[in-house]
Amino acid sequence: MWKDGTVLTAICLIVVGGVVAWWQTSTHFLNPTVGYAVQETKPAPPPPLVARRPVGPKPPATAEPPAVVASPVAVGAIPAVRHDPLPFPVVERIPAGVHEDSVTGTYGDPALSAVTSTEGHTVETFVYTRGRGQSATVIRLEDGKVAGAYSQSEPVLPPGVSAPRRWHNQ
Repeated sequence: MWKDGTVLTAICLIVVGGVVAWWQTSTHFLNPTVGYAVQETKPAPPPPLVARRPVGPKPPATAEPPAVVASPVAVGAIPAVRHDPLPFPVVERIPAGVHEDSVTGTYGDPALSAVTSTEGHTVETFVYTRGRGQSATVIRLEDGKVAGAYSQSEPVLPPGVSAPRRWHNQ
């Protein structure tokens, strides 16, 4: 038993001695004995400016330069193109099996989307909201086709009625 401990201690001392020897002799950035000198380089001065003469015959001298007359062009305000807002998805109008491109083409990009994989199938969840989150439609797609949809809306509080704290942020 003492023999095993002695051999293990000797191996540890040899490994530690090897690491210390490597640390002392190597040139790495943590070794404080190695000095690094940073040489500053000065930017090269810009080349001197040289005047260049045009090559070829000189153009004939004219008394007056030709007059350029610019006619004023009336630029009217360009009317802004307004697109109709995309419809909000209603569960009854989202049939099962419709492709994902049809959903995003009809209703636009969702406010929130998530992608996951379950048993080798790609499952996407699209969440469309309106009214600052008052109502939402959740569409679940499996392998790029609609698998199901549901809607949710929070009730509107009549004034003076007490309600849970989460409803007060409306």
